[in-house]
Amino acid sequence: MNKLLFTLLFFSAFSLTTNAQTWDDSGDSWDDSGDSWDDSGSDDKSAGDYDYDQGSGGTTSDYADTSGGDDWGNDDWGDDDGGFDFGGGGGDYVRSTRPKTEARPYERFTGMPYDSASQLVTYLEIVDVIVPEKFLDLGGDDYSVYDSLYTRALTWMQTEFGKREAKQMIDAAGEDTEGKEGSTIKAYVTIPLKVQESKYQTKDAGTLEFDMELRFKDERYRYKFENFVHVQSNTSGEKDMDVTYMEYYLSAKKNIRGNDKILIACNTQVTKLIEGLKATCQATPFIDDDDW
Repeated sequence: MNKLLFTLLFFSAFSLTTNAQTWDDSGDSWDDSGDSWDDSGSDDKSAGDYDYDQGSGGTTSDYADTSGGDDWGNDDWGDDDGGFDFGGGGGDYVRSTRPKTEARPYERFTGMPYDSASQLVTYLEIVDVIVPEKFLDLGGDDYSVYDSLYTRALTWMQTEFGKREAKQMIDAAGEDTEGKEGSTIKAYVTIPLKVQESKYQTKDAGTLEFDMELRFKDERYRYKFENFVHVQSNTSGEKDMDVTYMEYYLSAKKNIRGNDKILIACNTQVTKLIEGLKATCQATPFIDDDDW
């Protein structure tokens, strides 16, 4: 019995001694091994010290995960791994060439009103003039009757061109042979033509001349502008002026861009005249409350 007890104690002590050896000088222990957290290592970054430098103490596989390519070591912003990155770019990446640019064909100006029957550039419209009922209720005079509209249109001409110039334009049109004095204004209008060279620059390009007819009836009037002529100095130095009809500029095949500049200038200035005429004929007079 004593021998059996002694034998058991012997083997127990032997087992404890054997297990104690696993906590000593192994590579994964907490003691004096080269991969420990104590101060047994030296300051010279020997092979046994833990260091962030992948080049010391072992191979790259000891410290970095090389199983994948999406880390900060192998697939970073400057790596030339064949992908498109912000560093040097991939070896297989070829920058595309600049796309071929082609000039757009020039598009001609098509804003001029053209009467296919007369084959002339013609601005023509019948405009209704409706007086607000409230204005009449307040005692205002009906300014939509033909003689009132005639007077307003004549006032617009004098304001736009000047009193003397307006009379000269009416005289130049000749006497109204149809006997419609008081309901019709005919004039041969001559105004300077301003061509827009750039966004901030215009230049004089001679004069624009055309026939203007304004006819009036109660509550409506009709304007008609036609026979447009561009007059400018002769480029050859002769005394005679160059006279060109607007219809020529519409169809001419030479100097298309220059022709369009003349057409655009004509359309811009005539449109402005029409807007001024409409505003004058449509304006509601001011009623003075003390006028009773």
